[in-house]
Amino acid sequence: MRIIKWFCLLTLIILIPILVLACAPSMQSEQPTLPTQENESSAAPVSPPATVSENAKPPAPSDDFDWHIRITDTEGTEFWSFNESMLISTMQDSLFAHAYSTINRWPTPRIFAAEGFLITDILEKSGLLDTAQTITFRAVDGYEISLTRTQLFSSQYFFPQVSENNIGAQPVYPIIAFRLTESGDDLGELMSTNPTLIIGQRDTFEQTTHAFVVGVSDIIVDSTPSDVWAAPSTFPTDWDIPIGDTVRLQHPDLGLVHIFYTTDGSEPTPFSTLFNPSVFRPELTESIPITEPTVIKAFARGFGRDDSEIAIFEFTPIP
Repeated sequence: MRIIKWFCLLTLIILIPILVLACAPSMQSEQPTLPTQENESSAAPVSPPATVSENAKPPAPSDDFDWHIRITDTEGTEFWSFNESMLISTMQDSLFAHAYSTINRWPTPRIFAAEGFLITDILEKSGLLDTAQTITFRAVDGYEISLTRTQLFSSQYFFPQVSENNIGAQPVYPIIAFRLTESGDDLGELMSTNPTLIIGQRDTFEQTTHAFVVGVSDIIVDSTPSDVWAAPSTFPTDWDIPIGDTVRLQHPDLGLVHIFYTTDGSEPTPFSTLFNPSVFRPELTESIPITEPTVIKAFARGFGRDDSEIAIFEFTPIP
């Protein structure tokens, strides 16, 4: 009898770990496929999941801030206006809460956490979602940022390791936030704020902090095709130059755009070398040395207009 008891006990000891391992979910998480210039659609906004955010919760209207947002076209015709109470009572399904990674123009990476209402749903409510091509968000103090349809509606992410890699990237969506914390990704630290435009990053190096418009009062929708940034130029222009001399890339709106370039003959993308990484630290901008025949390909990218055409410059060093 004692032998049977010991046999049963030994059997349980062996089987329990096996059953636990068999039932446990895999610890290996899949990484999202990040968008590229080639596969990103500019026509349709990225749709959030049916259950937008399990982190969002119905808030009570804030007593600290009294705000009102108008949606107009470029002629000033008003299509809709709303305040916090209206959104809370009519657009509960549009609530989204998440951490957002960002990089400012110093450039310094940061992580925010925010809760608010989806821009796509707000524009749909106004009847302008399908026709909007350039959307401008203006604050009560006059500060504004414009985003093209592609920039606002393409796939956006939260990168836990912002400015380093895309490991653990999570989809996020542009929102008008009414609760916000600038001190990390803890949603438990959210505090009431003036309505703030918050967007995600399209890649882990994208600088987006200057697009966080605090105190949004107007959303202005332009339904005409978006403008295109001018292409970069060089100094000196492309010709024979003394061997070892350097070339600088130029742009009439250098403070508003980033210039990406290659020197190996490949087509530049937002993952290519960035010529001007900081608006405030010109010492980070490095000229391009010419020590052999070189073909520079470059384009400009910035909020409010579509990417420029790719400019091509050829340099031949002379002894």
